[in-house]
Amino acid sequence: MNRIALCVAGGALLLLSTLGGCPGPGNLGGGGTVNTAGGVLTGGGTGGGGAGAADVLADRYPGCTEAAEGNAWRDEVLRLVNEARRREGVGALAWNALLEAQATAYACEMIHYDFFSHNNPVTGSSLSDRVNEFGYQYWTVGENLAAGQRTPAEVVQAWLESPCHKQNILNPAFTELGVGVRFGGDYGVYWVQEFGRPLSAGPYTGPAAHVPGCAH
Repeated sequence: MNRIALCVAGGALLLLSTLGGCPGPGNLGGGGTVNTAGGVLTGGGTGGGGAGAADVLADRYPGCTEAAEGNAWRDEVLRLVNEARRREGVGALAWNALLEAQATAYACEMIHYDFFSHNNPVTGSSLSDRVNEFGYQYWTVGENLAAGQRTPAEVVQAWLESPCHKQNILNPAFTELGVGVRFGGDYGVYWVQEFGRPLSAGPYTGPAAHVPGCAH
């Protein structure tokens, strides 16, 4: 069974995969809003603290291991996402190491604590908590989750076939991406996309990307 998730308030939609998610708990930083369509948080946040290195995650989260193809798979997810954005006339995303660290650690949390959600039911952490923990200073951030897909092509296609996940991927407000992929848990492979627009990019002033039925 495969699963994909983003923060969609209120429940799940069943297709060939299970889609679902939850909103963030509240506003961040500069008094912005929580955008629950695709796990998007908006509003002048500033992170603090440090990011754990991916090579210590297996010790911190037993059962969570790095794929031998991990680097290549992360690069391929970025390439496929940017190809999808190019087809729609949207600018390419740049890689961000903080977002990658956040994504990779969260994949390990889901494996180790045996859950699949944007909120960790054991530690209580939310997307906003993780952004602050890893020190990413942002205007807007978003998150897509998936589990069980065996290749980058399969997982990106699954996200693109879900309108609200696709909204995150094609959102012109985002300028950066980090991808986490780890082995373990009930689904075998866990994928996390963390999207961001850093403070250094300035606020987004272009047209809003919104798919009917997805929060924004």
